[in-house]
Amino acid sequence: MKVFFKRLVEFVSHIKAFFKPYEEELLIGLDVEKLINDPKKQIKIEHMMEINEKKSRILSGTYSSFMNEFVVVERISELSQELAIKIQALCKQYSEMLVVKEEIEKQSIESKAKEHPSIGLYVKDIPKAIEILKDHEDNQQKVKHDWDILEGEKQDILYNFRNLRRALTFLKSFLIFIAFAALVSGVVLSSMLLIYDKDVFLPSLVAIITITFLFLWAYIFRRYCHHEIKKNQLMQERAIKLINKTKIKFVHNQQLLEFQYKKYNINSSEVLELRYDNYLQAKEEKRNFDNVIKSMKAIIIDLDRQLTRLHIENTEFILKNIDFFATAKGIKSIKKQYEEKRITIQQELRKLEHEKEVLISIQIC
Repeated sequence: MKVFFKRLVEFVSHIKAFFKPYEEELLIGLDVEKLINDPKKQIKIEHMMEINEKKSRILSGTYSSFMNEFVVVERISELSQELAIKIQALCKQYSEMLVVKEEIEKQSIESKAKEHPSIGLYVKDIPKAIEILKDHEDNQQKVKHDWDILEGEKQDILYNFRNLRRALTFLKSFLIFIAFAALVSGVVLSSMLLIYDKDVFLPSLVAIITITFLFLWAYIFRRYCHHEIKKNQLMQERAIKLINKTKIKFVHNQQLLEFQYKKYNINSSEVLELRYDNYLQAKEEKRNFDNVIKSMKAIIIDLDRQLTRLHIENTEFILKNIDFFATAKGIKSIKKQYEEKRITIQQELRKLEHEKEVLISIQIC
């Protein structure tokens, strides 16, 4: 037997240029003749047998699981048109729900990321708090506007006050000038009358009328300025009181706003409203997500019921390949893939079996 096997190996080596010996391929490139003559042949063959047994066991388990799935594919592909349409409709609904679920889940993650972590602590009070904050902020804007107007009016009053004070100073100087001019006119006219004995009636009359008119004008205008200054001072007092009241109101509103801002960790009602909208959106998306999950569970129950009637229990396998089972074309495609895969696994098993036979033959030699 040993001589026969050696001759067989020699024959195989002669045709090595045309194809690779099957034994060498299966024995991971080892030379069969060397293996036969190897003093540690038994140890190496036992080791290779263990590897072969392990591969065969794993591949057999894979083949068994694969055949369970293949039977499902084959049985579904052989269903009547009415039953096939029902199964395909349920699978199509489930496939569409998967797409919707992914979209909602993505939106939910984005909304959750925008949601502020502390929003849940005051969620019941937030709608009312937003209204209160908006009222206070509107009121604060009005108060600030009134304050700006009052400050402007105060500046106008102070400007008029300074102008009136300048007018009084001018009138004081003007009255002194009139008195000095009257004195000078009196001296000049007296000198002309006494020394030169000239008629000064007409010049005196003109001087008296002019000086009297200027004096009366200055006096009346001075009284007017005094009256306006008193009036201006009253207006200043009124403006200061109004500004102080406005400041108190502004500070009071600001304290209320700062308390609310600190409580909700915000800087305006718009921020709080935005956070609340994000919270509501996330809640709505979670509700939609839960509804989709419920719908998917209902579809699975219906699908499982239909498959149970057909004595098909591998619903999980169908769900994993739901897109294939949603259409007749998809079912044909997956059946073709599984048929090709079945052939491949069967070939691998045959190779392992043949390898085992070769190893046993070598072991005997």
